[in-house]
Amino acid sequence: MYKKHHLFLALTTIASANSLPSFANDFSIEEIVVTAQRRAESLQDVPIAITAFNEKMMKEAGITGIDNVAQFTPGFTLSSYNKVTPQPFIRGIGTNASGAGDDASVAVFIDEVYISRAGAYDSNLFDLERVEVLRGPQGTLYGKNVVGGALNITTRRPSEEFEAKVNISAGNYNAGGIQTYLSGPLSENVRGKLALASGQRDGLVKNTFTGSDLRDEDNMSARAGLLWEVDDSTEVYWAIDASRDRESGVGRVLAGEPLAGVTAWSPSLNDRDNTDSLVDGYTDRDVWGTSLRITSEQSYGTWTSVTGYRSTDYQFLDELVPVLSAHSLLMNYVDEQETQFSQELRLASSNEGSPFEWTVGAYYFHDDIERIEEWDTQGFAELFGYPYPTGFRSHSDAENLTSSAALFGQVSYNLAEEWRFTVGGRFTEETKEFDISTSGLEPLFGFLTENYTVESEETWDDFSGKLSIDYMGFDNILLYLSVGEGFKSGAFNSLAPDADQAAQSIDPELAMQVELGVKSQWLDDRVRLNAVVFSIDYQDLQVFQTTDDQRIIVTNAGQATSQGVELELIAKPLEGLDISASYSYLDATYDEYTTSGSDYSGNRLQRAPKNTYSISASYLMPLPDLGELAFRVDYLSQNKVYFNPSNAALQVDEGYELVNARVAFEPEEGNWELALWGKNLSDEQYAVFKNDLSFIGTNSTADILGDPRTYGVSFTWNM
Repeated sequence: MYKKHHLFLALTTIASANSLPSFANDFSIEEIVVTAQRRAESLQDVPIAITAFNEKMMKEAGITGIDNVAQFTPGFTLSSYNKVTPQPFIRGIGTNASGAGDDASVAVFIDEVYISRAGAYDSNLFDLERVEVLRGPQGTLYGKNVVGGALNITTRRPSEEFEAKVNISAGNYNAGGIQTYLSGPLSENVRGKLALASGQRDGLVKNTFTGSDLRDEDNMSARAGLLWEVDDSTEVYWAIDASRDRESGVGRVLAGEPLAGVTAWSPSLNDRDNTDSLVDGYTDRDVWGTSLRITSEQSYGTWTSVTGYRSTDYQFLDELVPVLSAHSLLMNYVDEQETQFSQELRLASSNEGSPFEWTVGAYYFHDDIERIEEWDTQGFAELFGYPYPTGFRSHSDAENLTSSAALFGQVSYNLAEEWRFTVGGRFTEETKEFDISTSGLEPLFGFLTENYTVESEETWDDFSGKLSIDYMGFDNILLYLSVGEGFKSGAFNSLAPDADQAAQSIDPELAMQVELGVKSQWLDDRVRLNAVVFSIDYQDLQVFQTTDDQRIIVTNAGQATSQGVELELIAKPLEGLDISASYSYLDATYDEYTTSGSDYSGNRLQRAPKNTYSISASYLMPLPDLGELAFRVDYLSQNKVYFNPSNAALQVDEGYELVNARVAFEPEEGNWELALWGKNLSDEQYAVFKNDLSFIGTNSTADILGDPRTYGVSFTWNM
């Protein structure tokens, strides 16, 4: 009844917004400029399903991480194994694999530089101009492993005039943070910026055995940039960033029945605030990167060169089964170092006086990943009566070298200012050299059944095309029909139990999407309604999973289909009042998937909720001679999700309903702001990750939970 009431409220809000009378255009919806097609365009003019957030929107919504972005984006979910393994899924497509031979299905770009590893970008969002979420395959202008979608993150450029900002925040769980920003001219044609951020928080879960707080936060980040305006047509922008994280374990909690019937193992069973584990675990991460962007405008078009380099170093120790047995039942240790280099060169038309608009380019990428991974199951061995000889802990040392090159192009033809026809294509060739050496044994679950050394190499190539037909004959309405393809390169199984599987490559993922969309603005630009209907056919999805016989493998699912509807609404019914809503209906299933004797055909894809929606309302109240108060409330809802292709009862979370709120005061001078905020005010309990432990004979899971109720205050000063 609770959920039905809020759904009715959402539909009523949408209906009332679209039936508003037309008044003078005193307050219209702010235009958002995006670069989804590698050129600056209004969001409403781009025939792609995009959700975009500018700096103001992120501040008011309390968006501080990618997980918050997902909550406000239809069709986008994010779960996390730990801080260095975020798992984004768009329209049911993503990956939960993180081995040396794997790639993400949803790509992240920072200032147009592709980030190859999910743990190689700072999840603490600050110093940003904009975040764009491109939903569905983007195989032409992006190409590199954008089979599910892309996150396009744009940081702030140095400003033309001096700016300074300081934000200080504090909250429950002893949370505290500070962000500072300086920007402005350094000489007549050189501008610079420096942004620093630091955040800490006590843990959300207490380990009763060690007394430590788990799931804490301790991170520092920095960004700097120099913009050189060489002349009227050429500019050079150099940027560098770095971040450091030192955090405790993920704080899994045991839920369901006592593990193996032993109540004493888990005195904190079904307690969201406490866990019982012999070890705390930890996550350490150091990341830095630099990029160089050069643009030169010529009479025939604009040249753009984007060069990027990044380095990532992280380690984590994770106890997957939180119990107080004689030894840890199942422990995972990872040590990974990665460096990447990328270079893109493209030429875009000037589009002055011509019905044609085109972009052509070339791309090169090189990646070097070295990863050590260990699994220790001594506790389980003793539980099941297995002897525990020396070297029983499995150890793998893997290295993967990736070289990728691509040529791409896209051209649009505008006919009579009403029709636009777009065609594009991208050819990619990618080679992976995969070496792995193992030691120790782990025959209990089949993590490692023999010691081996394997050297493999594989090359894949692909042509991904796009065709779009747009109609712009109505005022403030864009109708589009597009067909597009996506490609994700092949992979190798970094956790192969034997030499044969380690040497066998995994086929690439391929996607074909048909999308029908409308982008519209009504009532003197006071109502924006965007909608899209899509259907995507996937071949050979790369699925990382624990099979029914407890083997951890990566395999190809033969065929899968994702189809659905997505709606986004923004309305300004009264001056000072903003209402926004989003809705996603998703039907995503494995059409053909059989592996290790199990048939998952017909099951729902992982992280693919059937319904998600959000409703937000904000109001700006003037205070004569004082300033203004800004109020905002958000309601976020997500249906159940499965964490495994088996769709087993213990691999599902029933979803959540979250309420966030914020109230802020800003004086007439407008140079500072004081805000009170709260997230998950109803203290909803939900899981973002689950480990099914039913193979021991009891209905138990080890869960990583979403954040409980948090609240705090923040003060911002601008100069």
